Amino acid sequence: MTITRMDAVAEARSWLGTPFKHQGCLKGVACDCIGLAKGVGLALGLSTYDPDTPEAKAYANYPLLPDSKRMREALGTWLVSIPVPEATLADILFLAWGREPQHVALITGKGIIHSYSGVGEVVEHSLDERWQRRVTAAYRYPYFAENS
Repeated sequence: MTITRMDAVAEARSWLGTPFKHQGCLKGVACDCIGLAKGVGLALGLSTYDPDTPEAKAYANYPLLPDSKRMREALGTWLVSIPVPEATLADILFLAWGREPQHVALITGKGIIHSYSGVGEVVEHSLDERWQRRVTAAYRYPYFAENS
């Protein structure tokens, strides 16, 4: 079965309203921004991420304000880095809070979807100029990198 980028967006949208909880990754119950990206990938088999591996466990206990460098390492371990201008539907944007990137969001046809602590849940909204200025890097699920 072929999985499309729209399937990934639909899966992400099925998480809308899931309450924000640091280190959460359970649809309808609790998730943070990484939990959403991880949950979408796991649900559709878009990456080789296995939470039970020593490598995954080494990145599992991150602080509420994660270390930008370590987060970039983790994203690069399970996703494929792409140039920001090439980012498209179902790709993951790495966003800055203040000076450092510490947040991720999935691109949708309407903008982005992410677990946003400021709102307290998974939300979808436009990728307006204010949000575009926060984009520092982009990543693609390996499935889409291999099947595009």
